[in-house]
Amino acid sequence: MKRASAFVLSFLVCLLATASVVQAGGFALYEWGNRALGMGTANYATGNDASVIAYNPALMTKLKGTTNVYGGVTAVSPSSDVYINGEKNQTQNQIFGVPHAFATRKLNDDWTIGVGMFTRFGLGTDYNNTWAGRTLIKDALLETFSLNPSAAYKVNDKLSVAGGIEIIKGSFTVRKDLSATIGGGNVKTDVDDTALAFNLGLAYDVNDMLTVGLTYRSPVHFVGEGSVEVANAGGVANGKGDCTMTADFPASYTVGLGLKPLEDLTLEFDVVYTQWEQFDRIEFDFTGSGLPDTNEDFNYKSTWRFQFGAEYRFTDAFAMRAGYVYDQTPTRHEYASPMLPANDRQMFTLGAGYKWNAWTLDVAGMYILTKERTGMSMTNGYQTYDVDFKDGRTWGLGTSIGYTF
Repeated sequence: MKRASAFVLSFLVCLLATASVVQAGGFALYEWGNRALGMGTANYATGNDASVIAYNPALMTKLKGTTNVYGGVTAVSPSSDVYINGEKNQTQNQIFGVPHAFATRKLNDDWTIGVGMFTRFGLGTDYNNTWAGRTLIKDALLETFSLNPSAAYKVNDKLSVAGGIEIIKGSFTVRKDLSATIGGGNVKTDVDDTALAFNLGLAYDVNDMLTVGLTYRSPVHFVGEGSVEVANAGGVANGKGDCTMTADFPASYTVGLGLKPLEDLTLEFDVVYTQWEQFDRIEFDFTGSGLPDTNEDFNYKSTWRFQFGAEYRFTDAFAMRAGYVYDQTPTRHEYASPMLPANDRQMFTLGAGYKWNAWTLDVAGMYILTKERTGMSMTNGYQTYDVDFKDGRTWGLGTSIGYTF
């Protein structure tokens, strides 16, 4: 028991220690556990491992045992074709590791506490240095990592409530070329910030078959401090200066319905509403570099995400899972950007779980198809480009391991 406990805790510590150098793909992420991913991330009403800290912390009161630990990683690889004035370009092939680590502890029959580490927002887009849209963007990397201590209270046999504080460490790096109209050259911006948010959760057992889960995650206000480096062949601006980036990331609300029509069959349907209109622009304030202050308008719209998952337990040890997600894009057509060549998405997932003694092993895979977007017009202030997004796809593969004390 002690040897197993030490191994699991060491494993989670290693994940936390490497999180600062592991990159995340996409923008809003839900890959916080691979049982959940196998069910299309539908984990807000029927979650049964420590990853519920990220999905719905009220479910902590339902976990078996006194202490639960759970951690792993999901590899995600997004790609898309971007046409600039009819010329085909492809985002560079990248594989991002999205780690997660959780631990819960039951204090008594009523109270359970826990802490989790996961990635809530992330973006990784990279183009060839000579691609046609390099004055719009060459590459961008947004990394965020959340540390989320939480507490859950069992009000009665049917109702549990929970809340937590989210400490988010974020960084953002973006590079692009400057227009030849002002002498050419390039600019790199690199900032980071630590912000605070909070989350709430509720779980209610309507009867032995039906559970309702409700969660809320607050918006996040980032004020990143860092540097900007400018190399301009025309001499308009050169050197290194300071940069302050300001942006607001959105709040989200989730309703989950969990159903057990059979003893071995679990179904869940979730609706996630994200207030993306809170992410309207990114503001850059420059000093010491000769660059003027700039705003990049996104004017996102709020969106709905619909997800369905199923799990069938063939034996006490072995389970198979499947899921489907329809995810609306927040991007308005007139504000689309090659920083995130996106549109509405469909996600298909498969997974499996194996349990032996106090151990669990979950594996999952996903494939995402993105609807094409055509007929866009984009400008860098000096040139205008005709842009199309086509053949967007993302694959992912992950594994998680858990232990119950």
